[in-house]
Amino acid sequence: MASKELALHEQLEVHEVLIFKTSCLTKSSLFVDLVQDEKLKEIVEEDIELSTKAIKDLRKVLADASK
Repeated sequence: MASKELALHEQLEVHEVLIFKTSCLTKSSLFVDLVQDEKLKEIVEEDIELSTKAIKDLRKVLADASK
């Protein structure tokens, strides 16, 4: 079975992705109310849901790595 420990550079890369996804989520959340096209609004709302899940997963990876 593979170890759950991450090397320092791996932790930093996960942290970098976490920062990027958080930035994307913030931007999508700010613009969702400005979108007038319904199809595009659905896409942005789906992106918000997926980004939120990804952020939770990345935080869990970092929390598990620090144990």
